[in-house]
Parts: sequence; C-alpha cells; structure tokens
Amino acid sequence: MIRRYLHALLTLSLITGMSATAVAQELSAREIAVKSDTRYTGDSSRADAQLILIDRKGRERVRDIRLYSLDQPEVEKSISFFVSPNDVAGTTYMNYDYDDEKDDDSWLYLPALKQVRRVAAGDKSGSFMGSDFTYSDINGVNTDWYNYTMLDENAEVDGAAAWKIESTPKPEFKDKVESETGYLKSHMWIRKDNFVQVQGQIWTQRKGRMKYYSAQQLELIDGIWTPLRLQMITVRNNEKEHASVFQFSNFVYNEHTDDALFTTQSMQRGIQ
Repeated sequence: MIRRYLHALLTLSLITGMSATAVAQELSAREIAVKSDTRYTGDSSRADAQLILIDRKGRERVRDIRLYSLDQPEVEKSISFFVSPNDVAGTTYMNYDYDDEKDDDSWLYLPALKQVRRVAAGDKSGSFMGSDFTYSDINGVNTDWYNYTMLDENAEVDGAAAWKIESTPKPEFKDKVESETGYLKSHMWIRKDNFVQVQGQIWTQRKGRMKYYSAQQLELIDGIWTPLRLQMITVRNNEKEHASVFQFSNFVYNEHTDDALFTTQSMQRGIQ
C-alpha cells in the first residue's frame, strides 16, 4: 500500500509521453497499481520529518526523524534516525526492500537495550513506533500478492481525477498478507496525472476497526512529485480512535549517499 514511507513515504511518479486520458484507456487496475508502486522516487533521498501521534482527545506527541534512502540495482535501502524527544532519541529503523521475491529485511535499534534486533515477518503488522502506521506500511508489500479490481475509472480526490482500485490478497498469499500486514483488503485512490496514491481505505483484521490514509501537500521537488504530509486515521465502530501524521521538510533527491550509512553499525552510531 504505502511504499517507502520513510524511505518511502515518498509517494510520487511522473507520466512521460502520454496524456492522463490515454493512460486511463490503456492501463488495467493491476498495471496502474504496479505503476504507482514502482514510481520514480530518486536514486537517493534525505529528508527531515515529524511523526505526530494524535490521541482521541486531540492531544499530540511529536517525534523528530532524519530519513535517508538509497536505490541500488537489486535492493532499495532506507534508514530512519529518531532525533527527539529524549525517550526515543537514538532509536533507529532500517529496511532493505529487495527487487526479487526475497522477503524484506528490517532492523530496529533501541538505545536503552544497546541492541539491534531483526523485525520478524510476524511483527510487521505491528505499530511502527506507537503510530497508526505499521511496519508493513513503512516497508511496502509485494504487488504480486494481490488481485486488483477497478471500482471507479472516474473518481476524484480534492478536484483531481483519480482511479479507485480495490486490492485483495490472492488466495495463495492470503495467510501471508494477513500475517505481515494485519489487513484484509484496501481501496486505493491513485491520481491520474502523477500516479500518487492520495487516499486509501483499509479493512483490518481487528473487528470493527478501519483505517483511512491520505497523502497531501504535493509539491514538485527536483522534478519529483512529493507529498509533504501523510496521515493515517484509525476508526473503531465509526468513531475516531487516534491518528498519526508524517510531516516532511528539507527534501533533497539524488545527492550521493554512502552505502556505509545503511548498516547495523551505523544504526548504533546514530547521526554523526
């Protein structure tokens, strides 16, 4: 669903050589979903982010993060350094997203334990740092695990033309999807002009709970459409439980990044 939301969390893409109308006529629901998932997000990136946790009473907790990503031929790497407040400062999360069928690798460093631990597949449906985003939201999932159905070829989000597509796990991947994501199915709204997924509705395994995703404040940075605000809201029995927001700033694309940054040793050292 949400790929590279920390390295990732850069939902964007450019259409070249075709009009949005021509694309709408020629692409299937699956082709649109894959094109959105594989959109160009730069060969490398860095950005600052605030992760804002909002409870049902509207009270906020803010966590400051520095994010880096590096796209290599067979793997896309991302690392997230938590800078503040003190209770999370020094925490680091790293993910390797492989191009082949090999499962992603993820690691979490907790300074209080002075230990890097691998995030197991069964843990990826859990909350990412207390937020409404899961580890699988941050890492992204394999599009080959899903069937895609066009629900509306003429949808609209905030005045922009979009496709509305339903995503459901293929029978042979159903157990794997539910274990790693905690989700049953989702609806995605993908803009026709730039292939950014700007809205989502997610059915969870937890009875009575739904999630609602949005990507907002899109800006063209270094030729790349970049959403500066990502939000996930959790609703239980039609009432808002809590929400989380990633607010981004200081994006820099295609600046050389040393591969040595994406190691477990770097996780323990933190930002130098």
